[in-house]
Amino acid sequence: MAILKTQNVKISALCCALPGDERDVYQVGRGFFEDETIRKTTEPIGVEKLYFADEGQTASDLCFFAAKHLIEKTAIAAEEIDGLIFATQTPDYPAPATSCILQDRLGLTSDCFTMDINAGCSAFVDAYFIAANMIQGGACRKILILIGDTLRRNISPGDKGLTFIISDAASAVLVERTGETIPSTTIVKTRGSGFESLIIPAGGSREPVSDETGEMQVDGDGSKRSLEDMYMNGMDVFTFAVKEVPVIIKEVAELHEIDVDDIDYFLLHQANAYMLKFIAKRAKIPMEKMPVNISKYGNTNGSTIPFLICDLAGSELSSPRDVIFSGFGIGLSWGAAVTRLGGFSSADIIRV
Repeated sequence: MAILKTQNVKISALCCALPGDERDVYQVGRGFFEDETIRKTTEPIGVEKLYFADEGQTASDLCFFAAKHLIEKTAIAAEEIDGLIFATQTPDYPAPATSCILQDRLGLTSDCFTMDINAGCSAFVDAYFIAANMIQGGACRKILILIGDTLRRNISPGDKGLTFIISDAASAVLVERTGETIPSTTIVKTRGSGFESLIIPAGGSREPVSDETGEMQVDGDGSKRSLEDMYMNGMDVFTFAVKEVPVIIKEVAELHEIDVDDIDYFLLHQANAYMLKFIAKRAKIPMEKMPVNISKYGNTNGSTIPFLICDLAGSELSSPRDVIFSGFGIGLSWGAAVTRLGGFSSADIIRV
């Protein structure tokens, strides 16, 4: 098991960014589905509105503005940031790594370590695992985690399983070394045998784009998509999540030597509201300890946990609380961390 324990790592500031194009679910679905179908589909998911990046606006653009706002709000000097991790499934280019471009665009020094990771639903946990390990080991002192995706361009508007779920969005999170004692335990896991359950089949080296990959196909529930669009086997993903997430929550709590009942908040990836309620029931977690905000932003992929934190920052997390955060999905990959969160120097949600 990949386990990390740290004592001197702190999440000190955040900023999340949404593009300006906001649409309710009926605006998204009309022309493809009847209103009653939209209602029946979206009510269990819990989504009310979704966000679309403007033409030409990339995930790195959204991350840039989130990071710029965070840096200005916290008055961090550029030379203080010695690490930048960019997590995305929609990079600017196949090569080079977009993190290199963001390092220059943000005015960080050439002494800054950068890396891209191809991660989605578990991106925040994965990036935190890497950043905390580097800080604990002394390689870096302040690392910017930037997470962003513009996956709406990879979703067919006629795909009932996905078109009412995903929003374009980004987040910037500052993780730094601290003199405080903040015990943290993180676990990350992977099951690649389920990779086909959530996938964009065409567009890579295995299946290059061609005339054939762009042809629309109709599946059993009437959804339309091509091989260049994202596909989700909803039942496979649901079964995976409701089985594995309660287990990893218990595992990470035991490794941290804390009782699950003593956790103040469980911050879970906002896949859909019905799934979260099912996980809470199976894990015996009161829903008042598991906030759900998918109605406000949709599923923002790897940024859902930062959006949750920002929503709670002015109230429940105005001072430090013991939390477990967990991401799970595409890969298939999942992870969870126990730490103390709260009292941030910045925790804003901006529109760009």
